[in-house]
Amino acid sequence: MALQTSSLLRQLTAFSHRGVGSSSNTKTATLIAETLQKIGFTVEKQTFQTPATYVPIVYWLIGVLALGLLSVQWWGLVSVLLVAISAVNGVLYFDWRPSWLLYAPPLVRAENVIGRYGKKANGQKVILMAHFDSAPVSFLYRRQTKDGFRNSIRASMVLMALAVPVVGLSYHLPQNQYLLVIRVLLVTYFLGQAILGTIGFWQKGFTNGASDNATGVVAALATAEKLKALLKDAEIEVVLTNAEEAGMIGAYHYFQKKFDKSRQNYLINFDTLGNGQLNVITKTGSLSLIEYNNDLTKTALALIETQPQFKEIAVGDWHTADFDSAWFVRAGIPCMTLSALDAEGTMPNIHRPEDTIDHVDEAPMHQAIDFAVAVAQKNSQ
Repeated sequence: MALQTSSLLRQLTAFSHRGVGSSSNTKTATLIAETLQKIGFTVEKQTFQTPATYVPIVYWLIGVLALGLLSVQWWGLVSVLLVAISAVNGVLYFDWRPSWLLYAPPLVRAENVIGRYGKKANGQKVILMAHFDSAPVSFLYRRQTKDGFRNSIRASMVLMALAVPVVGLSYHLPQNQYLLVIRVLLVTYFLGQAILGTIGFWQKGFTNGASDNATGVVAALATAEKLKALLKDAEIEVVLTNAEEAGMIGAYHYFQKKFDKSRQNYLINFDTLGNGQLNVITKTGSLSLIEYNNDLTKTALALIETQPQFKEIAVGDWHTADFDSAWFVRAGIPCMTLSALDAEGTMPNIHRPEDTIDHVDEAPMHQAIDFAVAVAQKNSQ
């Protein structure tokens, strides 16, 4: 079977959304599994429990912070402990690291779809990754700027950290009116951020997710089909993850349970390829910097420099949330992430109702497929 990319893209976007825990998300997993089987891959589904969105995560985080800040005069050390636990886990979560917030209830059943082809010995394995869930609509993405989200996230993390000494001092100085004012201001800020960050979901639900990330799923599958005929001595693994929009949770579960760390692995991640110029992402992260300074990304950058057909591919950074590949980069796994950015360095329409098929330009997606194939071939030599 020759994969029809445009047709598959339309099949994926025929669902109104692919939100985690929904019937359309489950149907999408089935469609992906059937497509993998048709192009000759064996399929496994990895089931895990996850928050359906980041909404309950935000509510748990802000709720416990606010409770601790406002109750310290009555609960004492219990309030200090509540604020400390929430602040630590909030900073970890928004710095895209493991935290208890990845398991914040209510939990729903979700599944990653994993396809495998080729040798299973100790040889080289190329992993092609993309998430298939669609994002909650967010008011905060209405006027997206390149640096605005990172600055906002950093400010929130700093204020979470500040809440710990403030509540600690309040425990020792319960009658201090200045500390009371600071606590009320912190609670007001956190509640405001929670409302702004989640009101779009309650008004509009999930996005259709055409660019973010039906394009990435199609690119991963099409790249897998091409590499199957080209990489004779390597195993090809396609990992279509779920719950990325809740905090890269599906990729985290894959990394913890299914990723074979003993193998010579390298990973190519596709995320949001529907608008703008194709970019090789070299820097991400919110509080701490994540740098894609590895052999696979270096191979990609060398191809951009030396191959005329790839000269229009740019090198970019992205600090609004992060990519599934973050877990692997931090673990020292050679990774490359491909994404399309506009002239302002942003991803048009993501997390907005406008992320539909009629706003997608397929050109970056097709370029990502050709480039990923070239990088994988070069890296295998």
